[in-house]
Amino acid sequence: MLLILRKGGCSLEAKITALYCRLSRDDALQGESNSISNQRELLTRYARETGLRNPRFFIDDGYSGVNFDRPGWQEMMGEVDEGNVSSILIKDMSRMGRDYLRVGLYMEQFTDQGIRLIAVNDGVDTSKGVDDFTPFRNIMAEWYARDISKKIKASMRTKALSGKHLTGFPVYGYKIDPEDKYHWIVDEEAAEVVREIYRLCMEGFGPNQIETILNERGVDSPAVHQRKNGINTRATCGYWGTGMVAKILGRMDYIGHTVSGRTYKKSYKSKRTYQNERDQWIITEDTHEAIIDKATWERVQKLREKTKKKATSMGEMGYLNGLLFCADCGQRLRIQRDMKNKYQYYVCKTYMSSRTGHRECSLHCTPRHMIEPLVLDDLRRVIKFAREREAEFVAKVEKISERTTEQELRTAKSELSRAKQRVSELDHIIKKVYEDNATGRLTDERFDKMYAEYESEQSGLKDTVSRLTAQIETEQDERKNIDHFLNLVKKYTDVSELTAEIVRVFIARIVCHQPNGKWGKNRRQQIDIYYNFIGLIHE
Repeated sequence: MLLILRKGGCSLEAKITALYCRLSRDDALQGESNSISNQRELLTRYARETGLRNPRFFIDDGYSGVNFDRPGWQEMMGEVDEGNVSSILIKDMSRMGRDYLRVGLYMEQFTDQGIRLIAVNDGVDTSKGVDDFTPFRNIMAEWYARDISKKIKASMRTKALSGKHLTGFPVYGYKIDPEDKYHWIVDEEAAEVVREIYRLCMEGFGPNQIETILNERGVDSPAVHQRKNGINTRATCGYWGTGMVAKILGRMDYIGHTVSGRTYKKSYKSKRTYQNERDQWIITEDTHEAIIDKATWERVQKLREKTKKKATSMGEMGYLNGLLFCADCGQRLRIQRDMKNKYQYYVCKTYMSSRTGHRECSLHCTPRHMIEPLVLDDLRRVIKFAREREAEFVAKVEKISERTTEQELRTAKSELSRAKQRVSELDHIIKKVYEDNATGRLTDERFDKMYAEYESEQSGLKDTVSRLTAQIETEQDERKNIDHFLNLVKKYTDVSELTAEIVRVFIARIVCHQPNGKWGKNRRQQIDIYYNFIGLIHE
């Protein structure tokens, strides 16, 4: 676009002609004719041939035309507002913008201020009047922008569904494969930091504490590390922050999955992004090498849902923080100190939060110095049982969980096979009935009756197939859960003390009942410990 301009609103001869050029990534799809260099050449030649003086260029390279918050455009409009512009020269009306309402308003403004607007390729010259087709041309420019937006979204979705990464640079811990720009490979230096972050989380540290540890050790932040490795990231922070750590702890990318569609925009004109619900994400599994194993990642997610892992007033981490729940109201127990600041107790959150004289629940007071040894003893009992008497352990877990017996499973598989076979037979029968009706061998009345019966039977069989398939998959998954627990038992062969990592690896939650009796030998309290993968194991 060419702008003729003179500071202080001087004479026409002193004003400049503004040549405005714009090229967005979308427009680049049209070809080389829209390049900035070609626009400059076209506008310069036109200005010289028509005698427009004092040419000055205003250029926006890589900016969309659907909004006008473009630096080159804003700079030009600043000169317009000061009265320094005599003419504005653009290649075509779409270079001005692709919002026909805003374009129309600017055209009226230029007319009111006596500024001549010329769109070379569209034959627009406001000094000769505006033809009736110009508003329609502006509308079509906006339609084009909308159409391009839809095509880009469709293209991005296709790439996402195929498991390709859509980001311009990989997440911290990975780097782009030199042989395939859509594939990530592990960046070992950063990956080791990611593993340590997950390890610290498993040990009971929260994002705020992990951030402090990394900064005190002088570990490069993601932005610093990526810049050192030649990645032109937009991030600039030189220090670790709580948000960075929390984001790393929640990304599925680290278990080898590609996740797209986390955000969306309500309009192609809007810059603001919104978060999509989890079920709307596009998740493609096993697209690159995992840095964190799936079991660890899932335990970290479960842990972070339960507690913020804050330290006590003395700076100690409660190993069971966030895992204890009230048996009556279901709320999490929180830690308190006694009057003498000697002991810590887990107490019901509902009880402590209720107003005086209006107690919705009871105290459920559970001393920390008593429950931690109890949990350790029970954990060692279960591990010993699983290690030394594996077959008996598996049988006991299956019985407690009321799982399907092998005979029931065989029956279900046999019934599933028969149901699938009958569904296939009905497809063939229904097709034959259609043919008989079409050739006149079967009356419409008889056809309607037979078709309804077959459709009803097939619908019921399909429901049966779905139910039996889910039943068999559930049985298989439950067996896998037992195997997962047994693998943990083999991994942690010697549990001599309770640690945050041990607790989070083995225990899902602990349910505390209201104690009976006063403090001392007569006090009794039921504690139910639910283990990961296998649930509650009774004596």
